[in-house]
Parts: sequence; structure tokens; C-alpha cells
Amino acid sequence: MPYRAVPMSASASSTFDAAYGATAASDAPREAASPTPSADDDRLLMERFRAGDQSAFSILYARYRGPLRRFVTSLCHDPEDTAEVFQEVWMAVIRARRSYRYTAKFTTWLFSIALRRLADRSRRRGRRGLLWNEDPDPLALEPLADEWARPIEDWMRNVELHQALATAIDRLPPPQRAVFLMKAEGELTLEEIATAMGTSFETTKSRMRYAVARLRAQLEGWK
Repeated sequence: MPYRAVPMSASASSTFDAAYGATAASDAPREAASPTPSADDDRLLMERFRAGDQSAFSILYARYRGPLRRFVTSLCHDPEDTAEVFQEVWMAVIRARRSYRYTAKFTTWLFSIALRRLADRSRRRGRRGLLWNEDPDPLALEPLADEWARPIEDWMRNVELHQALATAIDRLPPPQRAVFLMKAEGELTLEEIATAMGTSFETTKSRMRYAVARLRAQLEGWK
């Protein structure tokens, strides 16, 4: 089928679902036992897509539709904006397919596009910086941040804990929320997150530590 932009609306992701064959299950939290796609697998799919294999894009879309939607939704709470940013990111992937070169993991590239679209929308609406250099009072968090809580993967497995974690994530400052979600949803390394956000490794590492410290404090009862 030809690739074309669809009208910007709250039903944008549904339009993509119909076009590219993703199912509602793609939005469900990733099962712990599900195999993690390799970076090489994603790279080969993008190379196939660049060569004209439309089914390769459908696989990538089905694979990352859920993580990307949850990432955008957590950083942009307006449903209309969320739907439009979600569509804009995938349309950017489609438009860039012929010029795509493997300089970073596909997920690093995908989430960096989402961050840019979110920041652009925030600036157009006259809001303060959505993600950049707004870290709050790091010294106040240092005692908690020195010791990490249970691994992110363990937090995501329990259904009730997952709901409590989602609420706690929503309360994180945007820079820390973005870093945590790129790790939890995109399974990016700290180096890859730093690349996606255009920040230093140390800044990214600090944001992750503070994010985990805040979440640990809010989920103290789940130990």
C-alpha cells in the first residue's frame, strides 16, 4: 500500500493500526518472557523497508507501537497531542526510510524523534521546556539515589505494582521521566539514552539515579 499522511486526529493511531496490521495487544506491557528483538534484527528490517519491503515497516510498527505510545502518553497528557505526536513520529520514520543509515539502534533513533516532536510541540504552545535541564534539587535526593531499588524489570511484572509504578512515574520531573521510560519501554542503555536526549552520559546517569530514588520512595510499601 502507498505511504501517505493521514489527518491529524485522536484516531491517528487507529488509522495506522488499520494500515499496518498492529493489534491492540501491542499496547499491553511487555511480558517478561517475551524475547527482546536484537538491534541487528531492527537494522535489517529498516534496510528491507528502505529497499521497498513494506512488510518490514509493519513488523517494526507492531513491535514498537506500544512502547512508543506509552512513552509519548507519559510525557504528553493531552490525548489529541499524544495521537498527533505518535503519528508524526511514525511518519518521520516513513519519510526518512530512503536516507536511513545505521548510526544508532533503531529504538534510539525512534525515541529521539519522539523527544524532538514533543519538544517542538511544547515550544509552539509556549510552554516551558518539556525535557531539558529542569532537574530539581539533586542534593536533596542524593541519600536515596546512592542505593538503587529492585531492577526495573521486576517492577514491571506485578500488575498491581505496575499500576502504582505508572502513577509514581507520572509524578517524576520530565527529564527523569523521559530517561526512566526510555530504559523501561525502549530498553535503551544509558549511553543510548544520552544520545537520544543530546545530553552527557553523566547527566543521564544522574537523572536515572534520581528517578529510581523518587520511585523507590513512593513505592516503599512494595518492598
